[in-house]
Amino acid sequence: MSYSPCACTTLRKASRAVTRFYDQALAPSGLAATQFALLRAVEREGPVPMSWLAEQLVMDRTSLYRIAEPLLRDGYLRCQPSALDARAKCLILTPDGRRQIQRALEHWELAQRRVVSQIGAVRWRRMSHWLLQLAVEVDGLSGAEPVESSGAPSSSPTSSTGRR
Repeated sequence: MSYSPCACTTLRKASRAVTRFYDQALAPSGLAATQFALLRAVEREGPVPMSWLAEQLVMDRTSLYRIAEPLLRDGYLRCQPSALDARAKCLILTPDGRRQIQRALEHWELAQRRVVSQIGAVRWRRMSHWLLQLAVEVDGLSGAEPVESSGAPSSSPTSSTGRR
C-alpha cells in the first residue's frame, strides 16, 4: 500500500503555522488572529446571531464563545438578544471594536502581504478558492455515508452520537 499523508494532519499543520505567524504579527495590537477574524466578521455582517456566525466560520459555538468572551469583556463587542428571536444572541461591534480593528489592521496587512508574497499572488488566489471549496465539500461529508476504498458505502456501525 502506498503512503498518503493524512489530509487532516497536513491541513492542521498548515493552519497552525499560518495562525502562529498571524498571532505574532498581530501581537502589538493585543489581538490574536482568531479574535481579529471574529471582529472583522462582525464588522462585515453587522449585528449577527452567534449561532449563524459560528456556522459561517465553520466552528462550534463553544469555540466562538471562547474567542468572543475577552472581546466582550474588553468592550470591543456587545451581545444582545436578536430582534427576530429573543433566544438568539447577536454580536455587535462597538466603536471601541472598530478602533481596535483599525489599530490591528496595519499589522494584519503586513502579515497578509508577506504570506501572499511568499506563496505568490496567483497561486494564493487559486489556493484560497480551493481551500474555501474544500471547506464546503468536507463540511458536506459530515452527514454522508463513509465510502470504502472500493467506492461502496461503509457498513461500519454508527456511534450513539450519530458519527462513526
